[in-house]
Amino acid sequence: MSKWYDKYINFPYKHLGQDPTTGIDCFNLCKLAFKNELEIDIPYSTHDFCNIVYEDWYNKTQNQYFLDASKNGDWKEIQKLEPFDIILMSIGSTNVVNHCALYVGDNKILQTMENRDSGIYTYHRYYQQYTVKKVRWKSLVN
Repeated sequence: MSKWYDKYINFPYKHLGQDPTTGIDCFNLCKLAFKNELEIDIPYSTHDFCNIVYEDWYNKTQNQYFLDASKNGDWKEIQKLEPFDIILMSIGSTNVVNHCALYVGDNKILQTMENRDSGIYTYHRYYQQYTVKKVRWKSLVN
């Protein structure tokens, strides 16, 4: 039986990409799911947080600005995950948030990352150890 998120797998990854056919990055994939599934149009893209075009942009900055939209109240930090929450991560030897994934429920996440097409992954210890923050879109907060 197919799940709502099955239509978002096997998209090629592209840093700052916004097109699922030519390449999309992790936040823009989340943004696409929000628009298609919830009819929520997030008014910014990855480019608004990161305009460094290199794939290894997180090695070229020390700024913690990725999805730091709490300033304008769009995202609320949460503890317990529900579908459509976004998990912010700092993967690798960087102290900068450089990845996010969309929680889809049942301890699974939708994500895409460098050298991997989009897919559904278990949110297990590997990803949990790199989790910096979990956030929920303002209109989804109970």
